[in-house]
Amino acid sequence: MATSRRSFLKKGLLGGVLLALGGVGLAFYPSRDVGTATMPLAVLEPRSFQVLVAVASRVVTAKGADPVAIAHGVDRALSYALPETQEAINKLLGLFENALPGLFLDGRLQPFTRLSAESQDAVLESWRTSSIALRRNGYQALRKLTLAAYYMEESSWGPLAYHPPKGFSAMAYDDSQMGTPEWVRAQANGDPQ
Repeated sequence: MATSRRSFLKKGLLGGVLLALGGVGLAFYPSRDVGTATMPLAVLEPRSFQVLVAVASRVVTAKGADPVAIAHGVDRALSYALPETQEAINKLLGLFENALPGLFLDGRLQPFTRLSAESQDAVLESWRTSSIALRRNGYQALRKLTLAAYYMEESSWGPLAYHPPKGFSAMAYDDSQMGTPEWVRAQANGDPQ
C-alpha cells in the first residue's frame, strides 16, 4: 500500500511538473499575425488586435467584410470607452488567445490565431455555449463589438440595401427635445412666454 501511494505521488508530482512546464510554454505561445494594422492603434495592444482580426473574420461572414477594418473600428470605438473597459477588452482578448486556458477549457494546444477556421469556429461556439458566464459574456462582447464596427463602415451598407438620406434629410435630427412641450423649450432657450 505504501509503495503504490509513493508511486502515485511520484507520478502525480512528475505530471504536475510537466504540466507546469508545458503550461508556461502554452501561456507564452506566440500569436500569428493575421492582419496588418493600417493605422496606429489607440487602445488595442498589438496581440489583441491580431486576435480581434481573427475573431472578426469568423464572426462577420458577409462577402467583402474586411477583418482589419473591423478591428480598427473596434479600436476606434474603444477609444471612447472608460479606461477600465479598455483594459478589460485587452485582457479578454488575451484570455481568448492564450493556449493554456484553451487547453483546459477547449482542449486546444495552440493560440486562437494559429487555429484553422473550423477550429476557430469550434472555440467561438464553445465560448458562446459555455457554462461559465465570463466566457459567454466575453463571446457576446466580442461578437457585438465586431458586428457594430462592421455595420458602421459604409462598405457594409450596399449589401444591406441601406441608402442613407441625402440633402436636407441627411442633416442630423436632434430628438433630444422630442416630447417636450413648446413652453418648456422656450424657457430653456431663454425666450419669454
